[in-house]
Amino acid sequence: MENSPSIKPIAYNYGGSLALIGILMLVIVYVFNINPDSTGNYIISVVSILLNIAIFMYAIKEFKKKNNGFLSLSQALKVGLAVAAIGGIIVGIYAYFHYSYIYPEFIDLMGEQQRMSMIESGQVTDAQIEQSMEMTSFTRSAGFLTTMTLVSSLFFGFIISLIVGLIMKRKNPALEG
Repeated sequence: MENSPSIKPIAYNYGGSLALIGILMLVIVYVFNINPDSTGNYIISVVSILLNIAIFMYAIKEFKKKNNGFLSLSQALKVGLAVAAIGGIIVGIYAYFHYSYIYPEFIDLMGEQQRMSMIESGQVTDAQIEQSMEMTSFTRSAGFLTTMTLVSSLFFGFIISLIVGLIMKRKNPALEG
């Protein structure tokens, strides 16, 4: 049986950092009224992704250090998913309040952008646009955005942890037999 360090303190510490970055990005977009299709939004997304990758790398690196320099792929995935879960839950809760109370008009803007892109395509009738808007209305709710925040955090956390784990893994020779 493996005697590895606890993942909890690392998950709480780095998951909190991940959440802070996610919340900060939402607030920046809101405060500076950055359009989702703008260059500013693209820059914020790239910076956010790079910071997220760094957080996962440091979390896994800290676990490896506490584990006497050894790291298995499964340990890297556990650390990464724990960090992603903590961060995703916190950002998800904030996102719910953000889109419900602070910036509820964002949901209307999303719907309007959807409608405009269908109109601009010129390949759908007004009736088809209305039907499509009704069918996808659930995607324009604070609850859906919150759920997608958590799901995307877990998905990207898994992918990043997998890559970082493959790069940083180091077998413990004492456990091989």
